[in-house]
Amino acid sequence: MNHNAREVKRLHRIAMEYADEADLAKLFGERDKYLRLMKMAFDKEKAAADLMAEVHVEPSRGVIHRSAATLGWLCGMYAGAEKLIYRALLGSPRSDIEWELKDLLGTVNLAKSGIHLSEAKLQLSLEGSVAGFGKAAEEEVSSRTPSIAAMLRISANSVFRKARDEVSNLSKEIGDIPVFFEGLEAGSCIVNLRLGEPKRENALPGFGLFDEAIQPFLDHLSLLEGDQVEELQEDLDNQKDYVDFIKAAAKLAPDGQKISSVKFQAVVDDLPKIVTLSKSKHHLTTLPLPEIGHTPEATDEDISKTGKLLIVSVRETTVVLETADDGDWTIEGGKDLIVQVAQAYLDQRVIVTGKRMRMANRVKRIEIHRFEDVRPANRSKSIQHTEPENRSLFNA
Repeated sequence: MNHNAREVKRLHRIAMEYADEADLAKLFGERDKYLRLMKMAFDKEKAAADLMAEVHVEPSRGVIHRSAATLGWLCGMYAGAEKLIYRALLGSPRSDIEWELKDLLGTVNLAKSGIHLSEAKLQLSLEGSVAGFGKAAEEEVSSRTPSIAAMLRISANSVFRKARDEVSNLSKEIGDIPVFFEGLEAGSCIVNLRLGEPKRENALPGFGLFDEAIQPFLDHLSLLEGDQVEELQEDLDNQKDYVDFIKAAAKLAPDGQKISSVKFQAVVDDLPKIVTLSKSKHHLTTLPLPEIGHTPEATDEDISKTGKLLIVSVRETTVVLETADDGDWTIEGGKDLIVQVAQAYLDQRVIVTGKRMRMANRVKRIEIHRFEDVRPANRSKSIQHTEPENRSLFNA
């Protein structure tokens, strides 16, 4: 082994150690630490690739350049990543590595324009009289793409929303997640889909819940396929999302004539998972759907109300706050409002702080504090008065 080879291995080992530490920081949501460590990993791997620049030994040369370029993409060093890819392609990389380098180049170019592709990939397979041998009638693919994108966003955003609720009520709303279609492959008619990075301020590529977003999409589709619509509605935790998901699925579903099968495949937890949508358009369009009224928007006005929590609506995830001087108020929230708040605070006097909605006597709650226990005597031997207590916080 010559000196350069030993040095390349040493630099690569250090780069991977930094990358492993960066992944740990990513796991704990430490963005600044992740970025710092990933840049250190990129610097070491780039140095290793520089030593291989004039050494035309494949596949080692292509592999080390691809690794360095990937690290550059992950830490936002797009120009450096692009140069490494072009240099690798000027050599004679093995065909599979050449394909991966070109695929990575497309990802880097998208990132430079502000779009970040995740590693999450989903395959759509269409079968029927107008699909086969890697081809399908244009209208059968194009007519379904908006529905797939809509369903993916609904499932993905449900994950982001739940994660945001668990972490902090200060997190900003996450915008639409870009969905990209790749080329057709051999088979019945297979199209690859990828999720993009939702546009967020100071976002880093690789920071997201993309793999976690594919799983619920497949789970939601499985529930629909198994006629478990109540479970689907409960998991989506939003009536409008549920209605939109069903309507999109109806447009996606096979018609039984031109398209007989709509199938999705992805790798989840390192194992392939396949879900087939065989429900007909007619079946899905005849499903009973809840009526969706006008959804009030939250204003910028902060509001604080004191009263007693009275009524729980599990389906609408709301409770009613009875105040002494301002009537009843509807308090909006997520599932935790029912599962946790109702159990801890129902029939108790509380202080609710939140944002006033654009509807009379309605508030989107941010925090609930127990004020005092006012349970009726027939449900408690005695009324227990306590000092105002910050029992717990719940996110809007």
